[in-house]
Amino acid sequence: MTHLSENSTSDHGATSELRATDPDRCKLTNHAAEEAGAGPADDALRGDLAYRTPLKAYQPDRAPDRAGAFTDPAPDPVPPPKADGRRPGRAAGRLLLPLLLALAVIAAAPWVWNYLESYETTDDAQIDGHIDPLSSRIDGTVIAVHAEDDDRVRRGDLLVEIDPRDYEVAVAAARARLALALAQVAAARQDYAAALAQVREAAATNFRAQRDARRYAALLEQQVVPQEQYDQYHAAAGVEAARVASAAEAAGSALKAIAAREAEVDAARAALDQALLNLSYTKIYAPADGIVGHRAVQLGSRIQPAETLMFVTETDHLWVMANFKETQLARIHRGEPVTIHVDTFGRDYRGHVVNLPGASGDRFSLLPPENATGNYVKVVQRLPVRIAFDPGQDLHRLHLGMSVEPTVWLR
Repeated sequence: MTHLSENSTSDHGATSELRATDPDRCKLTNHAAEEAGAGPADDALRGDLAYRTPLKAYQPDRAPDRAGAFTDPAPDPVPPPKADGRRPGRAAGRLLLPLLLALAVIAAAPWVWNYLESYETTDDAQIDGHIDPLSSRIDGTVIAVHAEDDDRVRRGDLLVEIDPRDYEVAVAAARARLALALAQVAAARQDYAAALAQVREAAATNFRAQRDARRYAALLEQQVVPQEQYDQYHAAAGVEAARVASAAEAAGSALKAIAAREAEVDAARAALDQALLNLSYTKIYAPADGIVGHRAVQLGSRIQPAETLMFVTETDHLWVMANFKETQLARIHRGEPVTIHVDTFGRDYRGHVVNLPGASGDRFSLLPPENATGNYVKVVQRLPVRIAFDPGQDLHRLHLGMSVEPTVWLR
């Protein structure tokens, strides 16, 4: 009895534990026992059965047999696994996805290929433009500088002033020399007029002497006058003729003097113009709209002709210099549209190809490579292509040297 009680106690504890963990299982077990004809006295047996009999989840197609135990229905047929352990349906699904991806790639390949072949691009490109050096044409002392580095200037703005006093004196001297030359021309013209008067006077005197000589020649033939008298008038006629010739030569000389004096006037005018130019060179103006950079002149500096004072970077005329590989130039032609991406602002600009290069960059270097000597290593050369910006775009934020990425759309 003691042993039985211990078993009953242990079974009851197990049954309680089972009820606490799986109450649905215990209900199904008791229901099956009641249908099999068990009474209340068999609660311990039912508890022991619930504890000892492993049960699966309740399914409608399961029913207890005469002993109160459930029997599993016949399982559904399951396809046998393949040799590698994968089921046929799962294997088919795994094969279908790569096949669909392959078909999508094949279908999109022509469009992708056409797009990749429709342009040429490079990241070896930058914005370029004109950098105008400002230099002096004369020597002198700087008395004013009106621009600093990075100042924006307009064309015609005054940038540098040189002491003009020496050149003002030179202008005054040139004007004086011009006035003297003009006076000399006037005097030469008067001398010429006097020479012409002498020519006319000599001609009149010569006319009378020649008539007297002819008259006395006729009288001499008639032997009315002596030979000595005739010779006197004949000699006088010769003298007057020579005087006319001399007066004519003097008039010609006076005329040439006028030409010489007029040449001196022209020289004086040229000297005055040069003096005025030198005076104007004392003020140096901006040659174009742009930004001042690399200012080297200081107030009070003594400068010489051709000495560079500063630079002005033009901002109105910009372009892109793109260094394409030589293998990319075969399909690039003049006039093709270009999309210019500026790295600084992340913005795109419109442009077009202006000119193709005449030679690679190394041909213009100070020491071009000589491939006929030493070991030769083939290197893909880059050639600069000039790209202009299309009009109607705001380019005031662009500066020389900015990196860009041009994309040439091939036609």
